Amino acid sequence: MAASLDLQTLEQYCETLYNPPNPSGRIQAESLLNYHFPTFSNINGSTVSGTGSDSVQGHNPNITSPIESALLCRNLLENSTNPYALMFATSRLRSLVDDQFTSFSTAEQHGLRTFVLQYLYEHPDLQPFIISSQAQLFAIITKLGWTENQEFRTLLDQIQVFFQQGVGHRTLGVRLLTAVATEMNLPGTKNVVKHRKAAVGFRDAQLLPIFQAALGMLQSVLQSQQSDPQTEKLKEALLLLMKASLAFDFIGSSYEESSEDQGSLQVPTTWRPVFEESGYLEILWECWKAFSSPTSVLVMECLSQSASIRRSLFSGDDSRHVYIYRFMQEIMLTLTTAAGQNKLRDSGNFHEFCRMLSRFKMTYQLSEVCSYKDIKQWLSAVGEFTAQGFLSWKWSPNSVPYLLTFWNKTVGSLSSVTHEIELHIEAITVNLTVAYLKSCLECVHAVMDGEADDPLESEEALLVSLDMFANIARTKHTESGRLLVNEFNNLSIKYRELIQTATSMGGASSVGSTDIKESLLVVELKLTWLMYQSTSEQDQMDGEFACEILGFIHQLQVWTAQRPLYFASPDAHLHIQSAIIYFYQQFRATYIGEESSKAVKVYTQLSSRWGLNTPNQVLNVIMDSALNNLRSNGDPAWRNQEDLLVLRTLGLFTNLASGYSSVKYIRKLDTTRALLKNHSAPDFKFLDPTRKSSDTAVARCRTIYYTMLSRILFAEDNIDAEFWRFIKPWEATLDRVALAFVGGGDLGEEDIRLILLGMFKDLRGFVTSITNRRQYNLFYEWFYPAYTHLVLRAIEIWPQNEIGIPILRFWLEFVTNKSSRVTFDSSSPNGILLFRETSHLLTAYGSNLLSRPITDESMRWSEKYKGIMLYFNILSASLSGKYTNFGVFKLYGDKALDRVLDIFFQLMLAIPVDDMTAFPKLGTAFFNVIDVFAADHMTGMLSMPQSVLEYIFRAVGESVPLLGHDSSCSTMACSAIDKICSFVLNWLIKNKTRTSESADIADEMLETDEIEDPVRVARNRLLSTGSINGAAAAAAASAATGARGSVDLTGGATSLLSKQQQQQQDGAYWLVEYVLRNKDVMTYLLVVLFNVVVFENRNNHWALSRPLLGLILLNRDFFTEYTNTFVQAQLPDRQEPLQKLVSGLMEGIETNLTTANRDRFTTNANAFRRECSQMTLMPVSPDDSGIMA
Repeated sequence: MAASLDLQTLEQYCETLYNPPNPSGRIQAESLLNYHFPTFSNINGSTVSGTGSDSVQGHNPNITSPIESALLCRNLLENSTNPYALMFATSRLRSLVDDQFTSFSTAEQHGLRTFVLQYLYEHPDLQPFIISSQAQLFAIITKLGWTENQEFRTLLDQIQVFFQQGVGHRTLGVRLLTAVATEMNLPGTKNVVKHRKAAVGFRDAQLLPIFQAALGMLQSVLQSQQSDPQTEKLKEALLLLMKASLAFDFIGSSYEESSEDQGSLQVPTTWRPVFEESGYLEILWECWKAFSSPTSVLVMECLSQSASIRRSLFSGDDSRHVYIYRFMQEIMLTLTTAAGQNKLRDSGNFHEFCRMLSRFKMTYQLSEVCSYKDIKQWLSAVGEFTAQGFLSWKWSPNSVPYLLTFWNKTVGSLSSVTHEIELHIEAITVNLTVAYLKSCLECVHAVMDGEADDPLESEEALLVSLDMFANIARTKHTESGRLLVNEFNNLSIKYRELIQTATSMGGASSVGSTDIKESLLVVELKLTWLMYQSTSEQDQMDGEFACEILGFIHQLQVWTAQRPLYFASPDAHLHIQSAIIYFYQQFRATYIGEESSKAVKVYTQLSSRWGLNTPNQVLNVIMDSALNNLRSNGDPAWRNQEDLLVLRTLGLFTNLASGYSSVKYIRKLDTTRALLKNHSAPDFKFLDPTRKSSDTAVARCRTIYYTMLSRILFAEDNIDAEFWRFIKPWEATLDRVALAFVGGGDLGEEDIRLILLGMFKDLRGFVTSITNRRQYNLFYEWFYPAYTHLVLRAIEIWPQNEIGIPILRFWLEFVTNKSSRVTFDSSSPNGILLFRETSHLLTAYGSNLLSRPITDESMRWSEKYKGIMLYFNILSASLSGKYTNFGVFKLYGDKALDRVLDIFFQLMLAIPVDDMTAFPKLGTAFFNVIDVFAADHMTGMLSMPQSVLEYIFRAVGESVPLLGHDSSCSTMACSAIDKICSFVLNWLIKNKTRTSESADIADEMLETDEIEDPVRVARNRLLSTGSINGAAAAAAASAATGARGSVDLTGGATSLLSKQQQQQQDGAYWLVEYVLRNKDVMTYLLVVLFNVVVFENRNNHWALSRPLLGLILLNRDFFTEYTNTFVQAQLPDRQEPLQKLVSGLMEGIETNLTTANRDRFTTNANAFRRECSQMTLMPVSPDDSGIMA
């Protein structure tokens, strides 16, 4: 066993790992097992499954390679029977194989795979979780070695030995095949191209034989009619294998799991005999009839997949029609026979049957389905089944969307069928409309009785189903719409009667009033459901329905204003107002805007009944009605519902104000003009800063509100007078705060804090919608300098309070130059003044951040890092805004920029690099500001602390290899590296060219083949002089050349030594010195980028390749040495072709960074990466090459 540990001790530690008595015991066990069973992984962190890295304590020195660790795991498997030890050994082998597979020789790979197969064959009675883990290990080995191990490609032949034994071994063999099929279908994370190549090879060579073998075994099991537990397990395993085979990603489209019901299965043409000649459907349908649940549910899942086989698979129309008709025949038998209906009484079978119907209709055209001889009876049977399914929603609610999908797809293709069939389908849709409406109204009673969850609570999911139902109802909208209007009218009449009864009873609580309250609630919720159906796009019917809804809305407003609060329900209020908002949104989308002139019938009816003749009048009604949702009744019990309603209402307003024409309409409305004059009404409780919400979306309501108002205010051009009128309430409030800051007024500290908390949220929203220079200057002239001092004062008093973040967010929006809105006259100092105010703010807040301790590590984001992120973002926006000439500060000795950068450096160093990459928002802000800083400001500094430079390079080096959905961090990091390398290389060449004694001599040098590497010359001179500063630094740095074959940069160094003026001109010589002296930093970045380009499939390859050229040109000798090491580390048969690829990477590349040279290198790098992805290569890490610890 491993070193000094005996078997019993190992088993004890394994048991402690998976079943620890306490956390410290688990940590100790994990550390010891990592020591004795190392993974040699570079990934930080470890997990229970053993897939993490080795402990920080290192590993057993007697174990020098992954294969030795794998042999120890194998030894543990062979000698132990403890399930925890077996699970650990299997998991650790999976980790070794997944991370270190390329370090195993072909013989070792084959030996490990053979061992796993033999081990499972000899131990078929292991616990299920161990068998699953072993099967996954076998699958991973098979996948990783598929392209290079011929024996791996005879998978089915190797599993045959299991099929020749009893039921237990056959089940185990089937599970192994299922694991391989599943693993092959998973997308690769390290080498996507190679993994896809293995998947394609498996698909072409083994998947069809595996599927046919599973189908044959399933037929045998069906004929045997056995039902013992072992046979049931075999049935389940076979069906899971068939399901995994059919779900295989045949064309590399990588469908998301959430969209598995979309599209058809792209089965290869080689599978055609299975679906045309083998009796495949007959076997599955017979299995479904014979097997009991839950096995029959798996059969129906396979049938559901089979219903979506691509149409083009079949050899002709006749064979496809035979396949379709077979499906339709079995569906008909199922729906019309007692046996089929009994099977559908199982909820699992019912759900999968509905899903099968949906996928069947999505794949095959209605014209093909309608060529079935008994199509009318078939459609009627499915229609009756659908109506029953709608009414049985409590039993299987998740099945209803599948039934809606079937009929939604059906009615969408009516133009392709005969008129007779079209009329028949239209008649069915009327019955479906009745059934669905009935189910919706019955839902109200079920929810009231607590028998079901309320679908109205999830409006987003509800609207998907309602949109499909609307399409079905429109098919025969004259009848369906009349049903809807009549039902709504009857409920409205009943609602008026109940209101009259409730009014006569008063507000007292009694038995009678309780009954009335419940009845009112039921009717309100039923009307809510009907309003959600108002999407017909049939003008005549829409006009009638809109009139009814507007009448109900008016009635509801009157009743809401006078009803006793006892009769109200906050949930019902939220649901019914949300439905009204939905109605407004649909009406606006259809009948307000450029197409409104076509809706003559709608406005004719609205005019005759409500006097609404134009879209503007309807918009005024919408705005006036929806504004009531922003007001609060003051009852704390209604708070959550009111907050959500405010959020949805603001969504409506934002939608109305988003269109160019609609915002022009809204701008002219009387309601809107009144709102702009009185935008801070006291009954708008969401504007109260003391009203907090745990929902972040609700917390942003006032910002959203003023974003919308700002967009409406600036919809016209000449708005100076209205702007000054709009900000009058803000002026009054801020003047009171300013007076309080100097000791006057009646505001206390808490009052000031709450006022400013809300004010900066409002101002942020207002500035967000400013889009041009004129609008921005209006706001700037008002805010600066009258109130900017309040910002600084507030941040000085409450830096750690919740007010600090809103201030920074407002200021970030204020200084961001989007759409070039921050543009001042050439004679204006406003850009400089704006940055000086930014400097004061950032200096005050940054100083506090530096002195602010983190009291709880789990809260470091909210306590500190969020503020630092905003600091970075503000600095980045200011530096890249192009409205400030930063040279002015240095010219006149102003320290505004220096102070900000100094605190920026200190904040940077205060954050561990691991945290910088662990918090995505913080990392994005950091690398964004680093990219901006490196582009325009880094090279203009006279010096930088070495610790800052080291941190930047380390953070950049650690961010590039990180995998994630967002590649912006690595893109910006690469951009920063590229800018630094470009500056250094161009500086060397430019300075040599400038100091050359003769251009002709330089040309001769360019043509000389035996010129020593100028970068190496410069570095040697720097190192030989020891510590470099002043003139010596400039002399040694400028003695460097750009690359081999370039201008010799060693000449003219003597003259530079004596020119102090030259040092000032070349103020960034310190950066050149740092790059040339710190070889390990640049070579580390070179290795990191090289490995990412070779081994990873990224969506930002262009960004990754750009800095690589500069790094190579600055480190020619190292690049040659490293690539030689990289080639030698590969297996012998791969070294020669890889060497040719490496040589081709620099083919035609010159020693400069011109656009043409860069593009040529990018082309070479893409070709290099593409060819490397076809090979199994082993990376050489920076640690392995001895470059950087």
